[in-house]
Amino acid sequence: MDDAAQETLFLTFKAVIEDVIADKRKDAKNTKTLDEFEARINMGLHVEEDFILWVNLIADNGNYSLNKGMLEEYDLEIISDPEDLMYFTNGEYSTMKMMITKNRFGNRKLRTKGGTTGRNMGILLKLPKILVLEKK
Repeated sequence: MDDAAQETLFLTFKAVIEDVIADKRKDAKNTKTLDEFEARINMGLHVEEDFILWVNLIADNGNYSLNKGMLEEYDLEIISDPEDLMYFTNGEYSTMKMMITKNRFGNRKLRTKGGTTGRNMGILLKLPKILVLEKK
């Protein structure tokens, strides 16, 4: 994957995540969840058989930032095909489907690994509350 394609993918993914969070902020019932969620997550976007684009999501005191690269200290690491993540964020794929079915490369749609801080199960369970749009 060339640099231009990587940049396009990153900007698209960043826009999607920012839009989901902005949409969730429109509903007051999500304010507490969004403001209290604190995590440092390495997210691998598995785009080719042998290439993963790494980005990181930092949530701190209600502020969210998505940047390129991996964090050295992180709470959770996830790897997924960007298309599968899109279906996850729009609610079409459940967390269970993401965890047990295979992607186009033969891996689980959502792979997880513990972080350097050791705090990952609670973050993994809260992640859908942050990244998945509610059905209206």
